Amino acid sequence: MDLLRSLSARGLDILYSSDLVTPDLTAPATLHETDPLGRAREALAANHLELRRDGQKRYIVARSATPEAPAPPAASRSERSLDEVTVFASRYVLKDESTQSVSFGHHDLEEVPGAHDDVMRAIRTVPGLADNLSSRPYVRGAFLEDVLVRFDGIPMVDPFHFKNFQNLISAFDPATVDRIDVYTGGFPVKYGTRSAGVIDIAPRSVDTGYEHRVGANLLSYDLSTVGHADSLPIDWLATARLSGQNVVLRPRGGDVGEPSYSDVLGRLRWQVNSATALTVGWMLLDDRVKSSSDPTTEQAVAHDRDLYYWLTAEWAASSAVHSRTSVAVTDSERAVVGNLTLPGAATGQLDERRDIITLDFHTDWTYLQTDSLLWDFGAETTFERADLNFSRREDLNAALAASLNRMADVSLDDTQSPRSTTFGLYASMRRRWRKFEVELGTRLDHQDYRGFRSHAQLSPRINLRFDPTPAWHVYGSWGHFRQAQRVGEWRAEQPQATPDPATHVVGVIAGVAHDSSPATHWRLELYQNHWLAVHPYFDNALNRLSLLPELGLDRVLITARAGDSMGIEASIRHNFAEHWVVSGSYALSRATDDLVVEDVLRSWDQTHAFNGDLTWQRGLTSASLVIGWHTGWPKTPVSYLPASGTTPAYFQIGARNTSRWGSYLSADVRVARTVPLRFGDVLLWLDTTNVTNRDNECCTAYGQVDSAGNLTMPANNSWFPRTVNVGFELRLRPGR
Repeated sequence: MDLLRSLSARGLDILYSSDLVTPDLTAPATLHETDPLGRAREALAANHLELRRDGQKRYIVARSATPEAPAPPAASRSERSLDEVTVFASRYVLKDESTQSVSFGHHDLEEVPGAHDDVMRAIRTVPGLADNLSSRPYVRGAFLEDVLVRFDGIPMVDPFHFKNFQNLISAFDPATVDRIDVYTGGFPVKYGTRSAGVIDIAPRSVDTGYEHRVGANLLSYDLSTVGHADSLPIDWLATARLSGQNVVLRPRGGDVGEPSYSDVLGRLRWQVNSATALTVGWMLLDDRVKSSSDPTTEQAVAHDRDLYYWLTAEWAASSAVHSRTSVAVTDSERAVVGNLTLPGAATGQLDERRDIITLDFHTDWTYLQTDSLLWDFGAETTFERADLNFSRREDLNAALAASLNRMADVSLDDTQSPRSTTFGLYASMRRRWRKFEVELGTRLDHQDYRGFRSHAQLSPRINLRFDPTPAWHVYGSWGHFRQAQRVGEWRAEQPQATPDPATHVVGVIAGVAHDSSPATHWRLELYQNHWLAVHPYFDNALNRLSLLPELGLDRVLITARAGDSMGIEASIRHNFAEHWVVSGSYALSRATDDLVVEDVLRSWDQTHAFNGDLTWQRGLTSASLVIGWHTGWPKTPVSYLPASGTTPAYFQIGARNTSRWGSYLSADVRVARTVPLRFGDVLLWLDTTNVTNRDNECCTAYGQVDSAGNLTMPANNSWFPRTVNVGFELRLRPGR
């Protein structure tokens, strides 16, 4: 029992029944393992018990399936190391097995092209995710803000840099992350009120010693340290990044000047005693974008700053009861000032500022009644305040305004200070039999918008799994997902007068997975999400690469009465030969808004999508290739009619999203070499994104006029050209 308590002290949730782990249960006199998790496994195996992994740093003690078998050798245990990133697509069940997961060790994570400075790029091959080199993905046709991002169990409001420009880089590099869990559906009720998915990021830690890192590349300069004190019950993690002189990720045709960013993360964990641990953390994100001074284009200065503080207390009340309680404060500032100058066509000025303060309280309690019955209870409350200031001055050429079906003057001034208090209760029960598992859960959420009426929602969910044989797994999910509008999401440019009703999605999933061999795993999954209520949203129908989308001449408000997203996904992973691993996924999907008259494709709909990943490693050298292809995203067709006689040139805008851009294809390559040193090692690496320099068109540039004052023909812009990033990393460790 002392060994299990020591694991709880290190931040792992160890759940067991007193029927299995009795007070008189003893460990062998001699244990060969050295790390705490391995020693606990070895001691349990001697008593015909085992640790079954069950989620983020959570394990359940159960009877061993083969009680007479000796504990597996250390080299064969894939879950021994905590330095790993695990991607779960639709994870539904008690056990974290390979049926619904693709696992990356910490070493493997660094092999993914583009992930060395941004681990969020490592998850882009998960079926159901859509992006065009942005770090923030769409999940199964839903909206960006419908995905919850958590770090260390704390909700992150928007942990991405360059928020006004495609969310190019996330706040997380490999030195920060122990593991990522990605839920694309059927996620448990404890994950709050986001309706589309969850990206749950666990901070990195080491069992003993330390690791200090110093790195530099064309994108950033990096410092990090992670370790466990030998003389004190303290773990630490600290990282800092500063962008380089030239951020290499830039779209074609998009002049963003010299963008810069920085972020700092700190985390201290104190093991008070064998049953109690306290964690304090903080994170700062700061980025700036300043466009060029060309007076005939967009000129913008954007500054974003996010500051997070959190305190977490974990308590193992008994061998079967564990709690985790956290308090977090988020302070976000957004400021955008810009001008739009299209001589003879349009002029505009924008001044937008958003200050948002959020206080979150969350407590979660688990009770392992028996080795096959787990209860989870929790409550959370959030206080949010936003100060929103929006000022726009804009005048359009009469012909251009008529072409776009807009007023010539769309100026607006709006100031709002919405407040909200939200409260949620949830409970779930997970029961396992020999071949069947079920999870039943429900949430009750309530929102009080100061000065407006209150809202309340009930969200029941069911997750099922059946294992007819050790190799075959059949699973399913059904649930209601409700998402209340945050006051920081109010549409000041509308201007929004009252809070939206909560988004309401009913999701259904069915899947089958098969472990053909220890080296091969495949999965087939079908899903359907039906939005009974959809929040209105703004979209730029023609140009998605604008620094000032609020001044976009193609800016439209989409108000749908319902929506649908459905698809089928297939994935496979295979280890072959001694040094090669290949994986791939294919998705067929459709995402639409019901606009009363007809269903219209969402702008990020992609009918077909394929991702492939090939990795080779031998000794201290590795190489990897990631290929991503998908059907071109929908576009609104534009016809150009030149001037004729006294009739000026003008655009004829077609029906929304009735055409498509060409297919998107990008091949990314990474090569790395590790050089051992007496006190650590040096990692040398080279990343190439879009290695073929393919011209993936994305958007329409328009609004220029000729010397006679007539509108000129629109031109097409593209996503990112080929980019090359090269860097090194010095890693210092003890005992080398």
